[in-house]
Amino acid sequence: MKIAVIYASVGGTTRECAELLKKELKTHTVELFDLSDAEPDLDGYDTIVLGFPIRMGKAIKKARRYIKKYADELIGHRVAYYICCGFVDCFEEYAVKVIPRALYERAIAISCLGGSLEPSRFKGLDRLVVKAVRAEILGGGENGEQRGDMSLPTVMDENISQFADKIKGVE
Repeated sequence: MKIAVIYASVGGTTRECAELLKKELKTHTVELFDLSDAEPDLDGYDTIVLGFPIRMGKAIKKARRYIKKYADELIGHRVAYYICCGFVDCFEEYAVKVIPRALYERAIAISCLGGSLEPSRFKGLDRLVVKAVRAEILGGGENGEQRGDMSLPTVMDENISQFADKIKGVE
């Protein structure tokens, strides 16, 4: 199977997940495409995987533009989507909100592969926001202790493996 993994990334987590997914799909021909560099031609691929981060409850602009521009073409392909976000419990809400209904309903897989709140991965305002959210999680309790209902997000290897299995199972 020939697979195109197309992703948009801000802090590098979505790129990291694309690379980990490629390793999981090692028995297939997998090509990675960063939307910052190019918009690949989808012809010739058996499966398209589109990955993007969620920022402030929305897919980043590059991903939104790509999905809108290529929606008709994506509908004609076998497509899987992965989202990287810091609030995994909101994943379903984000997925329904950011993936157009026709594409969502035809997807072979939609998964959250985790997220990162590591300030060194970000610049400018993004770094300040990440620091603030991280501080809330780590010291948000009434007495400054870590909140018991939250933990720092990480890339979820098990989710990547399960996502890859769903893609493989479609053969």
